[in-house]
Amino acid sequence: MDAKHKELNLITIKEVLRQYLLEKGFRNTPERYTILEEIYMMEHHFNVDDLYLLMMQKKYHVSKATIYNTIEIFLDAGLIRKHQFGEKTLTSSSYEKSYFDKQHDHLVIYKKDSDKQIAEIIEFCDPRIQGIKESIESTFGVNIDSHSLYFYGTKKD
Repeated sequence: MDAKHKELNLITIKEVLRQYLLEKGFRNTPERYTILEEIYMMEHHFNVDDLYLLMMQKKYHVSKATIYNTIEIFLDAGLIRKHQFGEKTLTSSSYEKSYFDKQHDHLVIYKKDSDKQIAEIIEFCDPRIQGIKESIESTFGVNIDSHSLYFYGTKKD
């Protein structure tokens, strides 16, 4: 994505956050926008520790508690998505930006002979899953708004 498109995306998500904070009666703080911008500059999944370290490296003065609270706001606003990949870390939840992303699923590849240490996460979109979703909607008379599908494994030798 080029720099101009990234900048337009940042303007859009900041406006989404501004509207959300206004509607919910939350404070409109510069720290929230800085955290949001850092998340949307990332190209991968992250956890709170990753984000906190990044913020510290860039000399932002933000506490881990502020990041946790802000993450909850972003989740509720639909700006990020939460994942439980089963990794063994202090903060076991992973997150990714979600406002512009289309629905996708995940293949979590663990390192061989490890206690669920992640080697790689592959995002994929298989059109057959859309067919399964439509079949479930028809069978049960529901509208599915979203789904999550995870496959876990290790690389073959």
